[in-house]
Amino acid sequence: MAKFRVRVHTGEACGAGTWDKVSVSIVGTQGESPPLPLDHLGKEFTAGAEEDFEVTLPEDVGPVLLLRVHKAPPPLPSPLGPLPPDAWFCSWFQLEPPQGALLLFPCYQWLEGAGTLVLREGAAKVCWADDHPILEHQRQEELQAKQKIYWWKTYLPGWPRCLDEETVKDLDLNVKYSVVKKTKFSLKLGSGVAELKLKGLLDRTGLWRSLREMKRMLNFRRSPAGEYVFKHWQEDSFFASQFLNGLNPVLIRRCHSLPKNFPVTDAMVAPVLGPGTSLQAELERGSLFLVDHGILSGIQTNVVNGRPQFSAAPMTLLYQHPGGGPLLPLAIQLSQTPGPNSPIFLPSDEKWDWLLAKTWVRNAEFSVHEALTHLLHAHLLPEVFTLATLRHLPHCHPLFKSTGLGIRGFSELIQRNMEQLNYSVLCLPEDIRARGVEDIPDYYYRDDGLRIWGMPSSLDTQEALVQYITMVIFTCSAKHAAVSSGQFDSCVWMPNLPSTMQLPPPTSKGQARPEGFIATLPPVNATCDIINALWLLSKEPGDRRPLGTYPDEHFTEEAPKQSITTFQSRLAQISRDIRERNRGLALPYTYLDPPLIENSVSI
Repeated sequence: MAKFRVRVHTGEACGAGTWDKVSVSIVGTQGESPPLPLDHLGKEFTAGAEEDFEVTLPEDVGPVLLLRVHKAPPPLPSPLGPLPPDAWFCSWFQLEPPQGALLLFPCYQWLEGAGTLVLREGAAKVCWADDHPILEHQRQEELQAKQKIYWWKTYLPGWPRCLDEETVKDLDLNVKYSVVKKTKFSLKLGSGVAELKLKGLLDRTGLWRSLREMKRMLNFRRSPAGEYVFKHWQEDSFFASQFLNGLNPVLIRRCHSLPKNFPVTDAMVAPVLGPGTSLQAELERGSLFLVDHGILSGIQTNVVNGRPQFSAAPMTLLYQHPGGGPLLPLAIQLSQTPGPNSPIFLPSDEKWDWLLAKTWVRNAEFSVHEALTHLLHAHLLPEVFTLATLRHLPHCHPLFKSTGLGIRGFSELIQRNMEQLNYSVLCLPEDIRARGVEDIPDYYYRDDGLRIWGMPSSLDTQEALVQYITMVIFTCSAKHAAVSSGQFDSCVWMPNLPSTMQLPPPTSKGQARPEGFIATLPPVNATCDIINALWLLSKEPGDRRPLGTYPDEHFTEEAPKQSITTFQSRLAQISRDIRERNRGLALPYTYLDPPLIENSVSI
């Protein structure tokens, strides 16, 4: 007989403890013990508890390979009947054999109801390092079991495949929000809805009375960045800066030749370019940039409050003076087809003509951002990565109700983008090079993102694999933060980022007026729906795990622990540098500050 000391740690999450009975079987090279009860007088396995047990094996099983954990409800007198399934969150087991070193078995899983879970000792192993048939067999059984749990399905034709579950309630406990996160999320949503209802805004289907009345939304939740947007949204320099550091900083690209369907002339842009230069000279110099929303051309639109909505597919030409100064817009065309009904709008036009044209571009930014940059690239693709690695499920946020495109338009947009999506777009260094924006000044998304992308890695493997894993980590953490965290800041002053447009794009100049501008913008209830939703989705509601934070200690070896420490030190230095830079900025760029980045897509 051999005596083992077993130490068990129950997690501290809400509801982590259990009333069920737990036993373990120790699997060794020479056999497997029967289930050995872990039992004391009184209650075991309360939340946060770390408990010691002594178990005796009837026979020696040889060097330990696996730990089999059994959980079953306590027997009750028959009149009471069975108890409902009880969940237990186990952090880890520690096994002290009669001789030899302590063995740590990380768990960090929920065990719901009666069942058995097989744990390996914490040292990481690739498949060819399994040096015993029992370990090889266990690996295959675990993969087969997960493949039965996590099935693929096609949500809509042309979309990435996703997890085959009908509702969140059907998910396994290990891929659901924690109780704390779910509760805070629900309370936050409810408080926003209640506030807007009490103010009489949420159910108002008509137009805003004026831009002054729209200022009421700034009091919904105070946002220093949102107040900055309100003060500067009409300025050309701020309009252009949002292509670099706004919520969709991934479309701007250097322009070496004008598209044939964007017939800008020297005379049009001379007031901004100044004397002694020309379009061709600036194209050759590399100081012109293009943002093309052509993917929106002909897209289906939504119906809001019984009214059909409208969309545009604009092209925007921008200029960066070689001697410095802000990026500025030169020209905007609101369709992909030039002609008499598609004028090119210029900064020299009448105020409301130019402002309306810029606002149509901002509406196009909203549609492309929410459907592609955010939903597709930062949620649906990470879900593919997640299911492929069978770890956890990120949630998608299809904001279909009050947008100009709706579910059909979003679906069509995603299908179009999937047809042209390539691997390089997902890899930040390659994407920056492909768009030719390596040296455009004040591009903080690029600067901060590349520093985080260059995180140290201890992977001793092929460069392509390292790049792929880095891409997955970056997409599921930093990129999601960059395109998600600023949503509320950008939209709380709604004219800066309208979710829908109620009148068609202008087909001539000189017609725009303040009342027509307001009539084009979203109605009151649609504004409230979007602002409340983006407020909810912009900030982590609770139970945060910032980038580089690993409360679940899956690694037991010294090498990965040292890599984590090095990584955390590097992130801390990046954060100090970002905060030092931001002290000198009128509008600080905080979205890629490492403590504000979630470890994964968690909202």
